[in-house]
Parts: sequence; structure tokens; C-alpha cells
Amino acid sequence: MADKKKEIVAKIEAVFERLHEGKSVYSKGEFYKEEFFIRSDYALVVLNKNNEILLSFADHTRPSYAALYALLLDEIPDAPMCICHDYKTDENGSMLVEEENFNSTGRIIWDDKERYYDMLKRKVGDVIIRKMKGEKRK
Repeated sequence: MADKKKEIVAKIEAVFERLHEGKSVYSKGEFYKEEFFIRSDYALVVLNKNNEILLSFADHTRPSYAALYALLLDEIPDAPMCICHDYKTDENGSMLVEEENFNSTGRIIWDDKERYYDMLKRKVGDVIIRKMKGEKRK
């Protein structure tokens, strides 16, 4: 893994740790097939192979909290950010895996990593805003 990717991952995890007051369950992500995934009750971030931050929010996330996530993640240099459509959750706040039949991550088989990470990728598949990083103006 490239040093730049490691640096971006560390900064993403620092944002989650800051917003969740150090709760390690929300401040550590995981790599799967060269992409990085981190999720809390409020947001999902995928750092793709091109070092783009794909950000999606749970449908119950307050707009002010979503803005804070976006502002802090946008400060990470060399990582363009994409805001994706919100994802649906069940009454307990668990991410819905298949929105048609309301299966949630609370019921998913956790040893099926392929299915889990494919589902997370689908949640950030619909980009609504893409913010590119460029040279800073003087």
C-alpha cells in the first residue's frame, strides 16, 4: 500500500475518532480489495483505488452533523471528495442491505465479507457532488 494512501486513511480515521469521542468501534476502518471502508451510525466512507473519498450519510443523520463530517474530510489533501446519496436505515439505525425487503446490517452474515463490502460499495455508487482538489490559489 502506498504511503499516500496510508496517510489519507490515518486522517479519515482521525476524523471518525474525533467525531465519536475516541470510540474505537467507529474510529477504525478496514481494507478490502485495495479499498478502505469505515462506517459509523451516521456516515459511510469508502476510499477507493483512486484515493477519492466517497461519503454517504444515514438517512437519520442531522444536516449539521453531516456538514461537519464533510468539512473535516474535505480538509484532507490529495483526496477528492464525492458526496453520495443518503442510505436508508431501519428503526434501530442499522443500514438496510436490501431496501426492497428491509434486511439490515443487523441481520447480515458477518463472515460473508464479499457480500458486505459489495453492499457498502453500492451505497456510495450514486455520486451527487464531486469536489476535486487542485492547486491552492495564492
